[in-house]
Amino acid sequence: MKDNLKYMIKNWLKWDKKSLVYFFIRVPALVLQPIVTAYIPKAMIDAINQGVTTERLIVIIGLLSLLLTFTIWMDPFMQELVRGGARIVRMRYAVLAFEKNLKTDYVNIENLEQREIQKRAEDFYNGRWSGGANFIDRLNQFFVAVVGVITSGALIYKVNIFMILLIIATCIAQFFILKHLAKKQRQNLTDVAGHNNRFNYFYKLCKDSGASKDIRIYSMSDYFIKALASTLYQIEKTYSKYTHQCIAFDGITALLNLVREVIAYAYLVYLVTTGRLTVSDFVFYFGIITGFSNWVSGLVFSFNQIEISCNECRAYRDYIESEDVADKGAELTSKNVDTIEFKNVSYKYPSADEPTLKNINLKFKNGENIAIVGENGAGKTTLIKLLCGLYSAENGEILLNGTDVNTISKSSYFDLFAPIFQDYYFLPMTVQQNITASLDYDKDKLYSAFEKAGIADKINSLPQKENTLMDREVYKDAVDFSGGEKQKLLLAKAIYKDAPVLILDEPTAALDPIAENELYLKYNELTQGKLSFFISHRLSSTRFCDRILFMKDGQITESGTHGELMALKGAYYKMYQLQSYYYQEQRAAVNE
Repeated sequence: MKDNLKYMIKNWLKWDKKSLVYFFIRVPALVLQPIVTAYIPKAMIDAINQGVTTERLIVIIGLLSLLLTFTIWMDPFMQELVRGGARIVRMRYAVLAFEKNLKTDYVNIENLEQREIQKRAEDFYNGRWSGGANFIDRLNQFFVAVVGVITSGALIYKVNIFMILLIIATCIAQFFILKHLAKKQRQNLTDVAGHNNRFNYFYKLCKDSGASKDIRIYSMSDYFIKALASTLYQIEKTYSKYTHQCIAFDGITALLNLVREVIAYAYLVYLVTTGRLTVSDFVFYFGIITGFSNWVSGLVFSFNQIEISCNECRAYRDYIESEDVADKGAELTSKNVDTIEFKNVSYKYPSADEPTLKNINLKFKNGENIAIVGENGAGKTTLIKLLCGLYSAENGEILLNGTDVNTISKSSYFDLFAPIFQDYYFLPMTVQQNITASLDYDKDKLYSAFEKAGIADKINSLPQKENTLMDREVYKDAVDFSGGEKQKLLLAKAIYKDAPVLILDEPTAALDPIAENELYLKYNELTQGKLSFFISHRLSSTRFCDRILFMKDGQITESGTHGELMALKGAYYKMYQLQSYYYQEQRAAVNE
């Protein structure tokens, strides 16, 4: 707890030091309120007993009321200024988490367990009442309670020190009960994190335009409703359990308060009836004891809240400060790619029982055009993700020009690759920004990429040309490109980057036969001077490649040119024969 407390205080003072002034101004404002409130009736009774004039009584009451009004006004004013600083701090925590999300190892994004860790970290900053946002206010309440306890305790000490001990004893009991409740709450938050992930997944999917087609046509709405209802039931069950625990705590707290106040007030009555305390002092100490009891309870509660913030901070730091492979390695001084070699490389997904890739040994040279083919699930995409650094080899080595890629920084290594993946996304920005990933760009180079990708005519037909906005879910005036046009834009993006390694993962999946044939004709031009990888289930594409790797069950089972593999009459030959009729129809469509 101590380490996380120091971490949050350090960040607060670094990011918003001015709110420290409001923090300390609020302390006396809050402490004075119950004391002045308790003193006003005492002052009135004493003034009346002393026979002061009406005018003097009005002045006394007026000044005390003005002081009370000022403290009441200062409290919410300073509180809002403190919370304004807290919002700044929360946003800074959110930015750090956002940066971590973008830079964390790619495997963490796909892993369910890691996503749940990320979700627990999100609880620290995502929301007005989260630990990261509410910490400053909780710390302020703690300081107020400390000063209130000291001030009220000094006043009560004049009556009876055992009164203080009684109040403290009952509040210590509350502290341990509240601590037990906080432990239960942490467990509940852990339990509910997985349920919330499932709920968010189903909720997001039911609004997804792609998934909604299948949901409607295949009448899957009932399944979704049942899945959501089941998840909501588990979430509600967890929160209900915590609610019952809170009710039990509130009942015990109420009982302790009753015992404490009955004893305290009975003792005050005893002092008055025996003449050891005046009526005005009775009224004053009645209010002070109530205030002292509230301060001690507030101290216990605010300490518990700070502890909750510290626990949330620990989950946040576990994620933010976790070491990624991306954090390691030296920067590349050259973008030359002479060779990339896989040596005894195996890879198993965290949730899998068996490795997806098994003992891969391959060597690729600059200028080679490599085709990777095979049935779905053979390991083609996993091989490519290892190649371009999204995954790290579990066993074996991947060498770039003879150097282990694990010794190279990820950001530097990524610069070597221009991939077009089968699953792609365009950001809600202009076409130019999506292609160049920059505000400063080379327009001639951009339009050259459009020409090579076969999308220049479409771009020139748009009123805003390359400055056309994309993503209609964000911008109403955005252009909705077709699947084939998006594929060409992705190709233009890869061409513009001009990296030494080009990766095309099913690049013709959304293209018609004519557009696909055009891409094949341009393939040699696009890959000139580069090491290129062409992943496809359409074996007709392999005729453009120098070497074909046929994958099955996570291994390279056949390797050679198209002619060599056809002569071998193995798995590649059989798959090609099965697809041959489809290829003939495509050629006929192109020739018509």
